Amino acid sequence: MSPPPPGIPLPHQLALNEKQDDPSPENRRFFPSKGQVMRVLTLTQNTSAMVFSIFLVPHLASPAVASVMGIEGADKTMMISRDLYLPLEPYLIYLPLTLHILSSTLKRLLMILPSSSSVSSKSSRSMKSIRSRLPRQLHQIVGYPLTILLMAHILSHRLIPSRSESPIFQLSPSELGYEYVGYNLQNVIGWTSYLGLVGLGVYHAVVGGWKISGWIKRSNKNDRRVKGDSSEQTNTTEVKSSTEYNEDKENEKIIIVNKPNPSSFAKSPLSSTSSKSQITGLRALTVALVGFIIIGLYRIKRDVDVSGVSQIMKIRYDAVHNNVPWAGIWR
Repeated sequence: MSPPPPGIPLPHQLALNEKQDDPSPENRRFFPSKGQVMRVLTLTQNTSAMVFSIFLVPHLASPAVASVMGIEGADKTMMISRDLYLPLEPYLIYLPLTLHILSSTLKRLLMILPSSSSVSSKSSRSMKSIRSRLPRQLHQIVGYPLTILLMAHILSHRLIPSRSESPIFQLSPSELGYEYVGYNLQNVIGWTSYLGLVGLGVYHAVVGGWKISGWIKRSNKNDRRVKGDSSEQTNTTEVKSSTEYNEDKENEKIIIVNKPNPSSFAKSPLSSTSSKSQITGLRALTVALVGFIIIGLYRIKRDVDVSGVSQIMKIRYDAVHNNVPWAGIWR
């Protein structure tokens, strides 16, 4: 038997190439696709945001209450909310916040990175593709300066006040109340930092929460669709019972009957009107929340000006301010 011509690969070479090119899950178990990574990052991004909201909502309630009840109402609300989240502070604040920032950043980097086809194309076309994948929605853009303000807030309101050296002496949560906030609002930089943090944070949270609710609805629809479509798969490694097969067929029929035609509502004026009304409602909600909090911050500052701050607490507050990295521009 004569050997094959040099141009034709041997059978073991063909088998090796087929194994390398085989997109089966066995050969891709250690190398997930970009779509799979994006789905995991989206799940992490949204779930971590929902967990962080358990802390964010009661935390913002204190300055909102201050718009009606002043600094006394803010401190009482803060003490109640701290009883809820302080025992689980690492799991409700730091862990979900870290996961949200990391997953959002990695997801954006994966979206910006060009694919193999765009890498081989011209550089101008590749740069245009990268620019088109940069964040364009306002709530996504404000997330980046919000991260900086949030890190500065945690540093100046939680980490540095917990130091034990003199004269800070480890300000406890009961000592670090809204008197500290009112004392910080004695200059323009304090007002700018609080207003930036509140304005960007509330807008990012409101719009992001609306998008997460849409993501949950789409996920539920996709799960129902996958359950219906799974009955059409014949090349499966599992053997279904006749009962399971009949249930899948019934689900498939229901989904096909209830599945809307995209062309029937793609240009529907009702859907566009509903979307505009939702956006208007989100803007109104954001303005209302930010307005209440701004009024609350003003009342807190006014109450602190009237009651005054003891000399000992001034020394401890100033020590915190002097230990922040931006201490040179604080006063």
